[in-house]
Amino acid sequence: MIILHLMLPLAIIVPAPFSYIGVATIAAGVAMIVWSRRAFQAAATPITPFTESPALIRDGLYRWSRNPMYLGAVLLVSGVAPLLGSATSIVVAAVFFIILQETFVRREERLLEQRFGDEYRNYRRSARRWL
Repeated sequence: MIILHLMLPLAIIVPAPFSYIGVATIAAGVAMIVWSRRAFQAAATPITPFTESPALIRDGLYRWSRNPMYLGAVLLVSGVAPLLGSATSIVVAAVFFIILQETFVRREERLLEQRFGDEYRNYRRSARRWL
C-alpha cells in the first residue's frame, strides 16, 4: 500500500487532521488480532489458515464475529489508508478485504462446517461473519 501510494499517488482524499482517525483504527485492529490470537492459544488451536482445528472458538470477540482476527487485519490495513490519505491506499484496503473474504474466509467456513457440522451451523446463526 505504501509503495503504491508513493509510486501512484492518486488524489489525496483524506487530508490531515481527518487522516489521524487511522491511528485509532490501527490500534483497534491490532487489539483485535492480539485478543483473537490469545483465544486460539487458550484453546490450543493452530492459528495457521486452513489448518484443521481441534476446537470451535466461540468466546470473547468470537461471540460477535466469526472472523475477528481477519477483521482486525482489515481494520489495521484500513487504518493505514486514511493516514496516507490517497485514493490509491483506499483502493488497496478494499482489495485486501475482498481477497480475505473470497480466498480465506469462505474456504475456512467450508472447512469448519465439514469439521464441526451442526455445531458450526448453529454458531454461524449466532455470530455474524464480520460484525
